[in-house]
Amino acid sequence: MTSETPVSRDNDGWVVRVKVGGRIQEVRCASENQARYFAAVLAFNAGRPSRLRN
Repeated sequence: MTSETPVSRDNDGWVVRVKVGGRIQEVRCASENQARYFAAVLAFNAGRPSRLRN
C-alpha cells in the first residue's frame, strides 16, 4: 500500500482504491467510515493472486 490514503471523496460518495494481487480494486461507499473499513479489509486480505482469470 502506498503512503497516500486509498479513500477519496467523489461526487457520488466515497471511493476506495486498493491494489490487490496486482490489480486495483475499487469500491464505492455511502459514508467515510464505511469506506475506511473497506480499505482496511482489502489491505489486510491482499493474498496471492489467483492463477485463474475471469
